[in-house]
Amino acid sequence: MIQTEIKNFFYLAGIYIPSGQNFLFILVQIIIFLSIVSILLVTIVLLIRVVDSFDQRRKNDFLSRWEKYFYEYLGSPDNPIRLLESVKKSEYKYLLMVVRDLLSVLSGKDLESLKRIINETPVYDFLIDDLKSKRSKRIIRAAYFFGASGNQNVKSILFGHLYSNKTDVFIFCARAFARINALEYSTAILHAARFQKELSTDILISILLEYKSDVCSYLLERMKFEDDYYKRVAIQIFRFHGFREAADEVLKIFQTSTNKKLLVECIKYAGSIECIDAIPHLWEHFEHPDIEVKTASIEALAKIGGSELVPIFVQRLYEDSYEVNIAAAEALLDLGEKGINLLKVVAKSNSDSKAAAIARMVLSENFIEIDDE
Repeated sequence: MIQTEIKNFFYLAGIYIPSGQNFLFILVQIIIFLSIVSILLVTIVLLIRVVDSFDQRRKNDFLSRWEKYFYEYLGSPDNPIRLLESVKKSEYKYLLMVVRDLLSVLSGKDLESLKRIINETPVYDFLIDDLKSKRSKRIIRAAYFFGASGNQNVKSILFGHLYSNKTDVFIFCARAFARINALEYSTAILHAARFQKELSTDILISILLEYKSDVCSYLLERMKFEDDYYKRVAIQIFRFHGFREAADEVLKIFQTSTNKKLLVECIKYAGSIECIDAIPHLWEHFEHPDIEVKTASIEALAKIGGSELVPIFVQRLYEDSYEVNIAAAEALLDLGEKGINLLKVVAKSNSDSKAAAIARMVLSENFIEIDDE
């Protein structure tokens, strides 16, 4: 009976299966195969847990023996080599686990003394061997610690990994360059990123934002020689840092580019620095056929401000695009009392239910009451 039901199911699914003893044989083989796979998966998970548990115990054991001397050393001018005299090379792995836990919580003299453990002891040579290895896990570990410790001596080795076909290796090495503020490698990071198919633009930007603000000047110098992708990413970095010195170059791109994504970034940048010179070009894009461009223009003009914009934003509340309606309502809100009063008028109006609903929503989200009359 069961065999018949199974056969009927596969028949309806359009799958041919053998009949009789052959069917039972194949079915048993499949069950055995799935059982073996399940056992293997459970075994792998258990092994991973055992290894993690072992590492954690070794780390705790190491810290219990070393903790007293370690905390006496932090913040002191003592030579870190003396601190590590009793630490075996086989224990460096656990030493680095402890150091990593502390890198994000220490500051000032304590942090500087922690960095000296990485840069001025045999741990440095240990990490150099990691960085020169072919194993991703070791390269990533070394890149992290050299970046966190601000080591300037490993740049040439890090550069050798920028064009790795492994995205995680690229990310850690690029982030190390940013953390040591190696400006001369910022354009190399952007170029190498093109070969990382699994790398998102957001991650790339997060890496570049770890540079100090002077990276903006370096990126600006290269703008006229680079492609649209480079320009788009660079403009986002300018926007984050409020880098006004890029305004002239960005406006030139704004006036000439036909790349939608690049155009939107130019518009957002103009709004973020409240660029008065961009207003005529933003007006031109008020009637742009693309909703994203039009919406960005409305938002940018709202940030730049000016009460003469109020009637224009009110008109945009009645367009077909929901995104444009929302942007216009929020723009009116940003313009202050006059814009808010007009939003209230629209919210109480029944002439266009969608515009009224959007006005009410934006006002309520900002805890602004609509006066009843």
